[in-house]
Amino acid sequence: MHPSDAVKILFGEATDLRRVTAAEVKSAFRRRVRIFHPDSSQSVAQHCGEAVSSLVSARDILIEHLESAQKKATGPTTAKSSNPFSSYARPTIVKPVRPVVEKLQKKEHERYYSGVFPTYKLKFGQFLYFAAEISWQDLVRGMRWQRDQRPPYGEIAKAWGWLTDKDIQIVRAATDIPGVFGEKAVALGMLSPKQAAFLVRHQHHSQPRLGEYFVKEKILLPGEVTQHLKVMQRHNSSIERGTGPVPPFKPAGYVRHF
Repeated sequence: MHPSDAVKILFGEATDLRRVTAAEVKSAFRRRVRIFHPDSSQSVAQHCGEAVSSLVSARDILIEHLESAQKKATGPTTAKSSNPFSSYARPTIVKPVRPVVEKLQKKEHERYYSGVFPTYKLKFGQFLYFAAEISWQDLVRGMRWQRDQRPPYGEIAKAWGWLTDKDIQIVRAATDIPGVFGEKAVALGMLSPKQAAFLVRHQHHSQPRLGEYFVKEKILLPGEVTQHLKVMQRHNSSIERGTGPVPPFKPAGYVRHF
């Protein structure tokens, strides 16, 4: 059955198919079905059944025709995403650009080690010097800088209640007693040897690391400091085991002793 024939069955001859809506189709169907209901019709039951079947077919054809026409008019629709954040525009993350750090060239007028690599345990500054990574002058300057950054010995003892301001003045004034501050305080009976040793350890632990100076002065890069620390630890461990120094590099004059 063509949609134009279906319109004639439900609405009559004068109805324009282009002006019919789905609501009007359903309303006309219900109105026409009541006319052919067996209780209100004088027709035979077979004739009523055929008429109702024709009305149902006309209704379904018109509804399908109207839905198809509406889809063509509105165009294809995309399925909505169930994700509520699918339309959220992610912000552009700009990664910070790290500045390129360049270290200074070795100083030609300063002294760099070129002898045999030591076969004993080393501290970090010594290790860097014997590995020819820093000059002797760099090592001296670094140790002075580190010493100047330490908290004063007497101030630590004062903060812990072991010395007073008057005690500190007395120790400093004792120029006739040889030794550093702690040794003088012990000689004067103001500190015990155990207290003096503890203060020295705390003072050294409170000072900045020597590697910070070499990075600050652009003598070494931060990554190089970390790498040299690991190599130094392997060197000292090999000395403790008695296997001798086995650094993973060949510094000038390096000779392995068996």
